[in-house]
Amino acid sequence: MSAATASSRAHRLSVSGKVRAVLALGTVLGLGTVATLAAFTDTVTATGSFSTGTLDLKLNDQDVTTALTGLTMTAAKPGDQTYALLTVRNAGNLPFNYAYTTTSTTGTDPQLLAAALNYGVASLGTSAFGVGTPPTCSSATFTGATTVVTPATTKLSAGPATAAPRALPAGQVEYLCVRAEVPSTADNTVQGKSVTATMTVTATQQ
Repeated sequence: MSAATASSRAHRLSVSGKVRAVLALGTVLGLGTVATLAAFTDTVTATGSFSTGTLDLKLNDQDVTTALTGLTMTAAKPGDQTYALLTVRNAGNLPFNYAYTTTSTTGTDPQLLAAALNYGVASLGTSAFGVGTPPTCSSATFTGATTVVTPATTKLSAGPATAAPRALPAGQVEYLCVRAEVPSTADNTVQGKSVTATMTVTATQQ
């Protein structure tokens, strides 16, 4: 092979290699162009809102100490009884369980009368707040009640209390009939004595 022929062949190979390199580069550039094409998208978000409930116990629609004016005896004698309606209302938006305890304090020798005085509580039922007429708390309704919370013969000195918490849904009222009695068997030791009974009602969320 002559020197001229060899030179011509080398030149052709060199040109061919450059063409292949350019073609290969074009392929790479082509792939890069495809990867940057735009695409349709769609986005949806989800949100959550949170708030806490309220626990609101009311006795006779009051948030403060409530005097059961109907549960009062003056110059009482053996055999006297008195009755008063106590409404327990769930004014919040959470159901709760409630319970009460009773203590006897102040007065003239209060421990003597508390040991003799009978103190009972009966449930006259529940209803939605503001619906219907509240029941009457009397000897007849107390005796006829199907649910006795505290037996009528419980002594005040024993600290009458609920045997178990009572459930009350939001917006509901339970009507309690509270009874106090100087028993017919009371003797001279309770003459001229006085005592104050205090019911403390506590609600706890369910």
